[in-house]
Amino acid sequence: MTHPNASVALASTVLDELRRHGVSDVVVAPGSRSASLSMTALAMGFDVHVELDERSAGFYALGLSMGGALPAIVTTSGTAVANLLPAVVEADLSNRPLIVLSADRPPELLDRGANQTIEQRGIFGSRVRWEFDPGPAEDRPASNSLWRSMVSRAVASAEGAVGRPGPVHLNLPFREPLVPATDDGRTAGARFTSPTEGRPGGVPWTLAPDREVPALERASEHERTLVILGDAAGRVHVDLQAVAFVAEPHSGLRDGYALTGLHHLATHPRAGDWLPDRVVTVGRVGLSRPLSMWLADVPTTAVDPSGRWLDPTSRAEGMVRRVAVPAADPEWLASLRSIDDVIGRAINSELDGQSEVSEPRLARDTARAVSPGGRLIAASSMPIRDLDLFMDVAMPVHANRGASGIDGFVSTALGVASTAGGPVVALAGDLSMLHDSNGFLLSERPDCVFVVVDNDGGGIFSFLPQADYQDGFERIFGTPHGRSFERLADFHGLGFAVVDEPDGIQSAVATAMQEPGISLVVAKTDRTANVGVHRRLTQVAHHAIDDLLSP
Repeated sequence: MTHPNASVALASTVLDELRRHGVSDVVVAPGSRSASLSMTALAMGFDVHVELDERSAGFYALGLSMGGALPAIVTTSGTAVANLLPAVVEADLSNRPLIVLSADRPPELLDRGANQTIEQRGIFGSRVRWEFDPGPAEDRPASNSLWRSMVSRAVASAEGAVGRPGPVHLNLPFREPLVPATDDGRTAGARFTSPTEGRPGGVPWTLAPDREVPALERASEHERTLVILGDAAGRVHVDLQAVAFVAEPHSGLRDGYALTGLHHLATHPRAGDWLPDRVVTVGRVGLSRPLSMWLADVPTTAVDPSGRWLDPTSRAEGMVRRVAVPAADPEWLASLRSIDDVIGRAINSELDGQSEVSEPRLARDTARAVSPGGRLIAASSMPIRDLDLFMDVAMPVHANRGASGIDGFVSTALGVASTAGGPVVALAGDLSMLHDSNGFLLSERPDCVFVVVDNDGGGIFSFLPQADYQDGFERIFGTPHGRSFERLADFHGLGFAVVDEPDGIQSAVATAMQEPGISLVVAKTDRTANVGVHRRLTQVAHHAIDDLLSP
C-alpha cells in the first residue's frame, strides 16, 4: 500500500490502528494542520462529529466516553489544543478514557515565530495517562511499527490496561502537503512507499495486558517457543525444564537448563534452521544485539507482571502480565541444547588456553569465584554483557538495568553488600569505578570485593561503528583516563591486588573475600585486543557448530 504523501500515510495508519482497537467515533474541531486526520477519518467511514469550539469538542467526546465509547478528538495546532484542558482534567479525575490527537507543526517551525505554533508536548502535564510524539512522518519501514505500536499503547493506557483509565495525548507533527492532491488534481508531494499494513485479519498491532493473545491461544503444545528472561522474570512462573530459554544474568534464573550459546548461534550461517516460531520476553530484555537481530522478524509476546509496556522494537503482538508458555518441540529443544553444550565446551576450552588476561575470561572466572550463597553485582556496558556471554554458573546477579547507566555503581554494590549476609563480588569497568569513586567515602565498610577491568577507557565503543572513524575516536569515545587504581585504593584505605595471569582471578578473589572490608582486584586489558578476543571466540563457536553438523 502506498500513500500520496507522508502526512496522509501517518494519518491513515494511526486511524486504521484506532479502528482495529474498536474506536469508531472521531470528534473533529476544524483546522488546517489537522486536515490529513479529519479528511482521512471521513473517508474511512468513522462516525465523525464536528464541533466548532475545541472546548465543546472535548466535553462532547467526554460524553461519548460516558456512554461507553472510546472517542478520539482531533484538533489543529496552537491554542486549539489548549482549549481541551478542561475536558482532559475532568476525564483525568473521573477516569474516563479519551484519546487526544493534536496536529502540530514540524520541529523546524517551533520557537521561530511561525503562525499558530506553541509547544504542545507536555501541555496537559500529569493529567494524561500517557503522552507521545513520534516526530514528523518519515518514509521508512520502521515508521509503520512505530505508529501502530504507539496507537496500541495509547488505547491500552486510555482503557486502564496499564493503570487507571483516563485521557492520553498523541501529538502528531505534520509537514506540508497536508492533503492528498493539489487544486489541479495532481498528487501533492512525494509518494510514501514504505509498507503501512496492519496485522492480518484486522487484529490490533499489540494487544494490551490481560487481553487474550490469539497467537498463544493457537500455539500447539510443541511449538518452537523461545523464552528470554530479563529483569522481574522471577515473578513469572514458567516451567523452565520444558522450554527453550535464555536467561540474562540479572534475571536470577540462569541455571543448568538455560541456553547460553544462542548469542553465537545467532550469527552462524545456518542459524535460520533453529529459528523459533515465537518469542516470549519476560521483563526488560535486550543485552545481546546478535540475538535481537536474529529474532527481529519472529512474532513476539512481551510479559511483565507489573504491566510495563516493554516493546523497544514496537513489534510485539501482545503485552501481557502473565502467559502460559507451551512446551517446546522436543526435537528442536534437544537440538538446541546439544548445540549449546558444544558451544559452551568449545569456548571454555579456548578461554582456558589463553596466554593473556582477557575480559571474557575475567567475567567467567569472577562468577566462578563467588562463594556459594554469595552475590555478584555487574556494572553496565561490557561487564554485564561479558557475563551474559560467558558466565557458566548459577547465582544471584544484580545490575542497574533500568536505565543501564554506569553511574552509581560503587554505591549500589556497597548497598547490596551491607544487607547481603554473604559474600559480595562486583565486576566493574574502570570508568564505572572512577565515575562513582566517591562512593568509597561511605562511613561504613561492608565486605565487598570489586574486580576492576582496567582497559584505560570506554571498551564498549570499540565494538560500535564509531570505532571505524579513528579521527578523534580516542579523545571522545575511548577516553583514556591514565589513573592508578592502586593509588585510589590507598587513598580510600582499601585492600588491593593485581591479576596479571589469565588463571589468577579466582584465587585473587578468593583471597580478597577472606579479608574484611572493601578490596579492589584489578586486571589490566587492552581495548583493541579485546575486540579480537571476542571475534575469535565467535569463530570458535562457529567451528564447533560446523563440526557438530558435518556428516
